[in-house]
Amino acid sequence: MSCLPFLVVMLDIIARLPPKNVAQCKLVCKEWLDFILERKFVRAHCHYMRASADQKLLMVGWKTIEVHSLNYKSPGFIVPRGVARPFYAHPSRMFFLASLDGMLCVCLQNTCELVVWNPLTTKFKKLANSNSQGFYKVDSDALGFFVDSSDDYNILHIKRRRGTMTVYMYSMELNSWSTVRFLKHRPYHHYTYLWSPATLCGGGLYFVVTQRRGRSDGLTVIRFDVNSKSFSELCFPNVYDDEVSGSLVNINEELHMYVLYRKL
Repeated sequence: MSCLPFLVVMLDIIARLPPKNVAQCKLVCKEWLDFILERKFVRAHCHYMRASADQKLLMVGWKTIEVHSLNYKSPGFIVPRGVARPFYAHPSRMFFLASLDGMLCVCLQNTCELVVWNPLTTKFKKLANSNSQGFYKVDSDALGFFVDSSDDYNILHIKRRRGTMTVYMYSMELNSWSTVRFLKHRPYHHYTYLWSPATLCGGGLYFVVTQRRGRSDGLTVIRFDVNSKSFSELCFPNVYDDEVSGSLVNINEELHMYVLYRKL
């Protein structure tokens, strides 16, 4: 009887196991340990876990953060587990900006620092540096979390300060920030424009940009291509010239928009 190829065992069998069992597989041998730590395996494991009936729900309270287990096939009450925060921050002073593959991008309100945090493994990484990169202002900035074609996790930070806008991108593979060119001669740096949180769908991050008065002629969808690292504008759906707002959602890797408008 022939043996199964190594990649078949790791990506088609081991990657389907629950996290606790995957952790035990690290002890088999050094080859297994090294492969389980690779991004290729992490992505495959996250893909299978998203389709699993056993899901985790993070509940943020005034004083505590808890993980609740939800099993859609066997519903029942499961005692929640408290989550220790490896960095100093009160739950009420944390802004949860984006999530991807079990990782959270959080802004610590007291210092404005950006942190990437995995609440299940408790591992975290502070992104702020001495060049003023990695500091986030909730009332003016926008952010997206994505993975590119090279399986590198990235944070896109749209930073607006004093009438100017700079776009930074943090690479977890390189552990460094870089600058991304934005659209030329566009007015979206101004504080009269509001940026929505990013919606990741397919190969793009999508932002809804609105003017504060909410007129339909001031609505735009900005797309950031996660592979070419370039921006583009998309036409907003035709609506009446009234006060409108739009929200994006990813449903089965298809981008949908909900538009709410009100007669003035």
